[in-house]
Formats: sequence, structure tokens, C-alpha cells
Amino acid sequence: MRLGPIDLYKTLPATNCGDCGQPSCLAFATQVVGYGHEVTECPHLEEAKIQKIEQVLMRQREKGVYLKKENHKITRDHLKEKIKNHNFKAISTGLKVGYSVEDGVEALKIPYFGRVVTMRHTGIVRDNVEEFDPWDEVLLYNYIFFSGSKPLRGIWVGLENFPNSLPKRAALEEGCQRRINQVFAGAPRELEEACRKLDGIPVADGHSADLAYRFQPLPKMPLLLLFWDEDREEGFDAQSKILFDEYALEYLDLEGLTFVAEKLAQNLISIKTKKEELNV
Repeated sequence: MRLGPIDLYKTLPATNCGDCGQPSCLAFATQVVGYGHEVTECPHLEEAKIQKIEQVLMRQREKGVYLKKENHKITRDHLKEKIKNHNFKAISTGLKVGYSVEDGVEALKIPYFGRVVTMRHTGIVRDNVEEFDPWDEVLLYNYIFFSGSKPLRGIWVGLENFPNSLPKRAALEEGCQRRINQVFAGAPRELEEACRKLDGIPVADGHSADLAYRFQPLPKMPLLLLFWDEDREEGFDAQSKILFDEYALEYLDLEGLTFVAEKLAQNLISIKTKKEELNV
């Protein structure tokens, strides 16, 4: 039996407390499985459980399984293995992704940030036109692995509303919200233009922000971006906030939610940067 990062993660407290020195339990599991960190670095595991885990890890390390691979490859390969037995046809409706059979091989067509990604049981079919971030693969495998079917609530909440999200809030602020604030401060029209180019839909009801745009990076993963522009006379800096559906954790974990929000920020900023380069 192989013990991958996801398997180890399921045995952990999943509190993302940071007592092990890692930002999340999944990050800790990846370090243990892939980089030889000791499972005893988690102070919240029972001794009996530690001994069982160590026995499996010892056998794996002797064979070189998972060890010393890049983080994304460890998690990606493990998730790829996990989806091999997923019933693509059955989950396609709940996830709102396309289903097809090509040359006798089942495939899912997953809309992702304006492109359609083809996934088979053997992996993601790459094209040679666009670069594809390996962490995007991890996110998409996770989306299929979760196979959420619970209807979305249509209620917007911040990351802080989800349990055990404290370690990821700083990552969301640094990698997403603060970057948007810095780049688009004093430039709300440019942000609005970038939002529309990413197929963002303006939202007016119930939000006091200067701009509010809804995005659909994945079929069951809506995001809402709120933006308040700076007011130099009043001494207010630009602020932004990313909101998720209240049931978002049915479809991705906290790592995935943070990543997809950071990807949104990256795409918005990229649109502005490319426009500036063309105007030089």
C-alpha cells in the first residue's frame, strides 16, 4: 500500500494550526511524503498512529516512492492515481463538465478560466498552444477528486468563514488581494476592463464596493471580487476582497480555494501589464 500526501493528510487533525512549521496540513503531508520530513513533527498525532505511518513511509523511502519529487508532482501523481476509478459519466452532471468518449476512451471537458481542458483517466491532455502551470493540473485533479454534488448556496462568504482557514488567509491576502490593491489603486476603469475580458459579470445588489464582479473559473466554483478604490484625500488605501460560495468546500479544499483566487489576480494583472506593454 502506498501512502501519498492526500492519504497522510486524511490522518492528520486538518486544523492547519502551523505547530509543525508548515502553513497547512496538506503542505506538511507533502513534506513528509516527498522530502523525508518526520511525521513526528506534527505534535497532535497519537503514538499508535505515528508508528503505523512510519512503517509505511519506511518501506516507501527504501524504494524511492514519491521521495524527492517536486511538490506539485507528488500531489499531482497521487491525485491522478485517485481519479482512475472515478465514474466520469456519473460525476460530469454534478460538476457541470462535458463528457465524451473519444476512440473508446472516456474524457471530461472542463471549462477553466476561459479554456476547455480535456482530462482522461490517464491524465490531462495537454495542448502545445498555451503554457499550463503544473499547479493548475493539481487544482483540476482536485476538482474531479472531490466530485462535489451538493448544490451551491448562492451565499457569499470570505475565506475566514471556513473552518481552520487561518493559515491560508495570509496567503490569500498576500498572493491575491494585496496584489490587486497595489496594481489597480487609482485605476478602477482598468480593473473593470480586465474583469470584462475575463468574462466577469458585474454585480450590483447588496454590495457597497466601487466594483463588484462575479467570475466562474470552474463550473461549480464562482468567485466574487469586491474592490474599493483609494481615496487620497481621505487617506484610504485601495482594498479588495474575494468571496466564495458558502458551500465551496464541497468542491475544493482550502488550498484549492486560495490557489484559484490567486490565479484570478494573476490573470487580471496580466491583462493590465500586456496593455501597458502595447502602449509603450
